[in-house]
Parts: sequence; C-alpha cells; structure tokens
Amino acid sequence: MPRLRRPLPHLGLHIAGLTLGVAGAGSAAAAAVDAVHSGPDVVPLLAVGVALILLGVGLWWLTSVPARIELIDVFATVAVAWVVMAAAGSLPYLATGTLSSVGDAVFESVSGFTTTGATVLRPIEGNSKGILFWRALSQWIGGMGVIVLVIAVLPTIGSGGMNLLQAEAPGPTGERLTPRVRHTARNLWVVYLGFTIVVGVAYLLAGMGFYDAIVHSFTTVSTGGFSPYNASLGHFDSAAIEWIAIVAMFLAGGSFALWYRAVRGRFGPIVQSIELRLYVVMVLGATTAIAITSESGATGHDLIRDSAFSVVTILSTTGYGTADFGSWSQGAQLMLLLLMPLGGMAGSTAGGVKMIRLLAAASFAHREALRQLHPRMQRPTRIGSTVLPDVTANKVMGFLVLALATFGSVAVIIVLTGVDIVTAFSASATAFGNVGPGLGDIGPTSDFLALPAEARAVSLVAMLLGRLEIYPILLALVAVPGNRFVRRYVLRTRNALRL
Repeated sequence: MPRLRRPLPHLGLHIAGLTLGVAGAGSAAAAAVDAVHSGPDVVPLLAVGVALILLGVGLWWLTSVPARIELIDVFATVAVAWVVMAAAGSLPYLATGTLSSVGDAVFESVSGFTTTGATVLRPIEGNSKGILFWRALSQWIGGMGVIVLVIAVLPTIGSGGMNLLQAEAPGPTGERLTPRVRHTARNLWVVYLGFTIVVGVAYLLAGMGFYDAIVHSFTTVSTGGFSPYNASLGHFDSAAIEWIAIVAMFLAGGSFALWYRAVRGRFGPIVQSIELRLYVVMVLGATTAIAITSESGATGHDLIRDSAFSVVTILSTTGYGTADFGSWSQGAQLMLLLLMPLGGMAGSTAGGVKMIRLLAAASFAHREALRQLHPRMQRPTRIGSTVLPDVTANKVMGFLVLALATFGSVAVIIVLTGVDIVTAFSASATAFGNVGPGLGDIGPTSDFLALPAEARAVSLVAMLLGRLEIYPILLALVAVPGNRFVRRYVLRTRNALRL
C-alpha cells in the first residue's frame, strides 16, 4: 500500500482551499433556490458549485496550517483568499450567461464580496432567482468576512489566528471576545446569523415575500445593498419596510462586539462607548441638516424618513436606494459625498474609515498642536478614557494618509478616463468606502456601466483596498522579491503547485 504524502504546510493555499469550498457551497445553494423557483440556471450554478467544492477540498487536503506563521504569511493569505474568492464568485455569472464579460463578472463579484453594492447588472429584474440569490449571498459572506468564517470552522490555527482576524477585520485593532480566537470568530458569526434572522422576519411581517425577505436580510445585515429590483427598496413603496431597513442598517453599521455583549446582558460597554456616541450624533446631525437643506419636495414624515434613510444607507455603506438624492440641493449632495468614505464603527460590516479612527485622529492632532506650545509635554492619544499605545496611534495616522492618497489617486485616474469630476470623485469615494451609489453619472438611479471599462477596473481595485483597509493588498503588491520572508512564501507556493 503506497504511503500517503504528508500535507504541505502552507497557510495561503490551505485557506484558499476552504475559501473555494465556501464559494462552491454558495453556488450550490443558489442552484437549489433556482430549482425551487423552476429557474433556468440550476445546472450551471450546480456545476460551478460542485467544481469549486471539489477543487477546494482537494487543495485543503493537500495542505495544512504551518506550525509557525510569519507576518508576511498573514497579509499574503488574506490578500490571496479575497482574490481567490472574487475570481470564484465571478464564475456563476459567466456560467449562467448573466454577464458575458469576464471584467464585468469579476467587478460584480468583487462588489458583492466587499459589500460595496456597485453593480454592472442591467437590468437587474428578469434574471433568475438563483443568480440574484447568489448576488445577495456573496454580500452576506463578505460582510462578516471569509477569513472570520474560515477561522470559525478551522480545527487548529494556532497563534496566527488573531493576526488573520486583525488583518481582515474592519478597524484599527481586532477584538478578542473570548480567550480562544476560534470561539471569538464563531461568536461573531452566531450574532451575525441571529441578526440576519431577526431582520428577515421583520421584513416578512412588514409585507415582503419569503424570497425577498431572505435576500434583503442578507444585504441589509452585511451593509451590502444589492437588491433583486431595479428600484432597490423603493420597489416596495412601504414606509414600514424603510423604517425597518433604517434601524437594521444603523445596527449593522455598529460594532458587532458591542451587540454581542448586549445579548449577553452587558450594557455597560454600550453606554460607555464614545465611538457609538459619535456615530449616533453624526446620524442625527446629518439627517437634520439634510432634511432642512435637501429641497427634495417631500414634507412631514416622508421628509424625515427620506433624509434618515439616505444618511444611514450612506454612512453605514449599505447603499440601498429609495429617493433620488442626485436631484437634491448641492449642499445635501456634498454632505452625502463627505459621508461616503467615513463608514460606521470598527467591528461592523460597514466599510469606510470608521468612527474610531476619526476620534483617534482628533486626539492625535490635539496632542501635536499642544506640543507646539509645550515641546516636552507627555500626552497620550486617547479615545474617551482609553489610552491608545503609540504604535496603534501611528498605525491609525498611517492608514488615514494612505486612505487619502488612495482616494485622491483613484479619483484622478478615473478623471483621466474621460469622466467628469463630480462623477469621478464620488466613484472614488463610494468604491473605497464600499458604499455603492454615488453622484453624477453613477447616482442612485444609475449603475457603474456609466463608467468606461478602465474606470471600472480602477474602482474594482479601490473596493478591495477599502474592504481590506489597504494594508494586506498593499503589502502583497509591493513586497520586495529579495525579502527572505517573501522568498520563502513564494518557494512554498511553488512546491505546492508541483503536487
């Protein structure tokens, strides 16, 4: 009997295998949904699902988690997993003929998994229930994060698990809810699943059909914004559904770690969270300002609801549409444009910079201003009563500089493709902030097909940079071939591909 070959220790390929398996399971689930509705895409969706599952299981079986995980492994693994997931996610669109262009299929896939919600699917209605379910499911998977899901199910990940969680988690630091990182990932997914069920039931009670309630619960809780209708949530013309969405989007833009503690009966962290206070103040303040200045033509409760919906859908980076804010006053549009890259709280499914970084940056700037008067003064960077270590404060400021540089560079490149300035800057803000709709030619009643293919390609990269918060992708792109860690990683990958 021949001896079985020992699995190759390679974190990137091991997690890539599990990632392919997740994508395959999602495509198979979409095939089942299409079969229930007697749709035309059962066979291609199932074929893609089975192929991805077999490929993923094979890659997972041939590899294992290394005993020692280097930092370069962490960043490279996160980047590789998301690129693999984006590529795999494009296959259902191509196999079913929903999108014929590889570039458009990858764009739709990346927009789904990064929960951006920018689409190139035109029209949306008329496509099969299975493919529209896949769009929503891709956002739900990407909302909490594929790495978080993998860690939750991986039997052993060792000390590198927390580094992986931090590299993918939105915010300057990852938060450990339990002593074991695997249990932390599992608890986050339990809260995420429970929240999804509650929102789905609420939509169902408000008058949505069963399919619509499931699909919209996926894209609300993930702050993704994909809808199976061209008019998004405006299709239902229901005040009850819109208020449910407003509350759900606001909660999804908050910290799931806080909500986990609330479920456990610990409300102290919620009361003490200065980040949550800033988030609430920004929502209420922006809603009031837009209600006063929007010139939308709505009055009374409709004006309040339209203003609150637009602010929350942008700040939480969900991107649903009910009102055409592209026709509002210039002041209201500018305010929404400024909200696009900000995002919600750290530890949420929202994209953007995050409230906690704004607080840290304000404290850091205050300290540096005081040091101009008192050069020898020792004053830490604080967020409320919490003192930030200098390494974390420096990381926050570094991220903000990179974010500003990314936003500006993407906007300039899009302008160079022939797009007008308003559309280009809003495309950069909405792509990097993972929001979805923008202003100008990509307003809430339009889509990204209004942009040239080159501009869509740049926006695609911006979506990945925004969702992974720059560092994993940037380090994977600029890694120096002569670096010994990179050389070791490439060598292990080469050996794995020879199996």
